[in-house]
Amino acid sequence: MDRLTADGISWTPSRRVFLRRVGITAVLTFLGLSAIIFAYSFYFTLPDVWIFPSAGVLTLGFVIEDLLRWRNLRNDLWQISEGQLIYDGPDGRAQIPLGEIDSAKVQFGTRVVVKLASGQRILMRYLPYAADTADQIDAARGPRRP
Repeated sequence: MDRLTADGISWTPSRRVFLRRVGITAVLTFLGLSAIIFAYSFYFTLPDVWIFPSAGVLTLGFVIEDLLRWRNLRNDLWQISEGQLIYDGPDGRAQIPLGEIDSAKVQFGTRVVVKLASGQRILMRYLPYAADTADQIDAARGPRRP
């Protein structure tokens, strides 16, 4: 991809990807907490009635935390324009020259980690096509450094 054709590319977090992640982590958290609480109640000979409500309440706390995080991330906008990777979000605006980017790699299927020449890493979360995003960033920044 040519640097000139890369202008105008933009990415935003996907609600569908976020909800899928929350659903998977909520189920795994609930099952893990249920197992721990069951072992605890078995060891101390406590009634089994409180296992699932307790696990549910604790899981709900994690889900609410994720929802609060989504409120901050849902308006993020990443774009490539004028030879820079530009971030617009609730924290303000940041511009990173494409020449400062060492690599862009997919992590956990829905995140892209952008590694800068300084060693700093930037995380782009909840992207529906993370692999394509990483490829587009790599193509826009040009050939790799030796």
